[in-house]
Amino acid sequence: MNQIVARAQKSPTGWLLLCLAFGGIGALIGALLSWSAKWPLPVALGIGGAIGILLATRALKQRPEIQSLAGPEVDLGSWRTDQVVLRHMNLADAEADAVANTIDEEVIRAMGWSEQDVEGIASMSRDPLLMAQRGFIMVTEPGKEDQVLGVVSLTRTPSQAAEAGLGLWMAPEARGRGIGPAAIRIAAEMCWQSNVAVLTLGTTAENISMQRCYLAAGADLFDTCENELPDGRIVDASWYRIHNPHA
Repeated sequence: MNQIVARAQKSPTGWLLLCLAFGGIGALIGALLSWSAKWPLPVALGIGGAIGILLATRALKQRPEIQSLAGPEVDLGSWRTDQVVLRHMNLADAEADAVANTIDEEVIRAMGWSEQDVEGIASMSRDPLLMAQRGFIMVTEPGKEDQVLGVVSLTRTPSQAAEAGLGLWMAPEARGRGIGPAAIRIAAEMCWQSNVAVLTLGTTAENISMQRCYLAAGADLFDTCENELPDGRIVDASWYRIHNPHA
């Protein structure tokens, strides 16, 4: 059921279909009550359908609990290649507003953030421990590990422990250099060691550069649908997956 709700939350069409399904189930229950308790059929159908739609709406509005796959207790010391290094945020990053400096208008539009979302990220990035607890990892280069080039997020819901979600944004100066795909590949390996079977990545259909990044990292397109972004825009979304090769 959690997977059905999570999928329905991705688009207005999903919302509508789930509400209709719950409403139909509620109406069916109402019909049974009409037969057993001798309620007037129209009243029973109306009450049952309304209750079903209400329950569906409440389920859809609930944000799933998430947990970090790279919390402060996780040692990131070994997660590096000759091209990229993943590490936790530190106090020097916070003092330099390193995360905020990776965010430009292109990132804001691609992520679908509202002004409140941007302010929230900036506020959160003043607390390295909180960033780690929320699953945010700094992307840097070997030999230049004090310079944050981007951010990866790795999270999963407890009810879907075999699946994880990955988010990524890169600073302007780091784009087009192959750093994004390299960071995704390392993050995927981290997931495999946490017994994750599938890693899911999403972006808007218009974000061709991010789709190329996902493909270069070894991801495969598996779904396209409408999706509501945090800023309220309804966009066509493209969803990608990377499967654990060791599973």
